[in-house]
Amino acid sequence: MYTPEQIAHLTAELRHSLGDNIPWQYEEKLAMMLSEFAQNKSDVVLAKLRNTLTDEWHSKTVKKMPKELKTQLGNLAKLSKNQKILALPAQESCPAIVALWWPWDHGGTFSLRLKVLEQSYDNSIKPATGLLSWCKNLFS
Repeated sequence: MYTPEQIAHLTAELRHSLGDNIPWQYEEKLAMMLSEFAQNKSDVVLAKLRNTLTDEWHSKTVKKMPKELKTQLGNLAKLSKNQKILALPAQESCPAIVALWWPWDHGGTFSLRLKVLEQSYDNSIKPATGLLSWCKNLFS
């Protein structure tokens, strides 16, 4: 398990890339970095996240999230409408990082949490074979 200092250090570059106009704090309960900001900043922040984090899921695609990622996120992998999970697998000396994008119900505020994963994940899509798999893909 990473210490708060390690989490802050490992997410520093990503947090900096999102701009200095959103405040960050360590959230001890979930062992993540947390930012809460107004809706008027959300489009820019999400676009910058998407530039860095290569994988993204929302409520309709979360069932396709890699199992090892779902296991590490637990209940956080259950997404409601407009919530997103963005992630980047581990690379060389950097562990996998996940961003949890949560708009509040009233729509005026967003929460963004950054989690450093203990293990990476593989998001490569394995080709389906056979007629049954082909039919399932038509309706998924």
